Amino acid sequence: MAKASPHSRNPVEPVRERLLRAATKCFAQNGYRGTTVDEIVAAAKVNKRMVYHYFQSKERLYHAVLIEAYRGLEVIEVDTFSHAEGIDALTGKVVRAYFGFLEAHPEFVRLMLWENLNDGRGLALADSKLSKDPMLRALTQLLDQGIAAGRIRIDMDARHLLISLIGLCLVYSSNRYTLSQALRMDLGSRAVREKGIKHVTQLLLDGIKSG
Repeated sequence: MAKASPHSRNPVEPVRERLLRAATKCFAQNGYRGTTVDEIVAAAKVNKRMVYHYFQSKERLYHAVLIEAYRGLEVIEVDTFSHAEGIDALTGKVVRAYFGFLEAHPEFVRLMLWENLNDGRGLALADSKLSKDPMLRALTQLLDQGIAAGRIRIDMDARHLLISLIGLCLVYSSNRYTLSQALRMDLGSRAVREKGIKHVTQLLLDGIKSG
């Protein structure tokens, strides 16, 4: 089969990706209301009409940015939870995966904080809805197995456990700079984050186990 020539490929497809990358940085830095379309196209180095060609409006572009950001986390979550080998192993893997994702994607943290300041309106209006159902199903199954074996507390709720897990991991990134000053330790350093991973993992496991 003959290979497609470079001229037969869509030459403007990268424009959409450039807009998404630029918009992600702008929205993460200044929030939805503090960002203008002019700033986004200047950062992306594209014509302003391309925003409306690909996304129809600034609002829809913002929705696309949110969906793309949360989809990146979802890929990590699904991959980690789908290879669960028991609650102990899963907890350690998930905590490390969250720490790694949040460190590698600082824009995600800022976008999430802005979105919560705006009462989650952007995600609520986006075409793709946010859901933690796959993780909850896997976690519930493991908790039920542990409860049946007498190793896990009978009052454990998968939703509250997931909230605790996310919150304990997130604070190392969301409050990195203020806590680094207040505690006189660099929460961005490899040593502190590695210790944080072990601490959060142990804290969660100690909290869910019976006896």
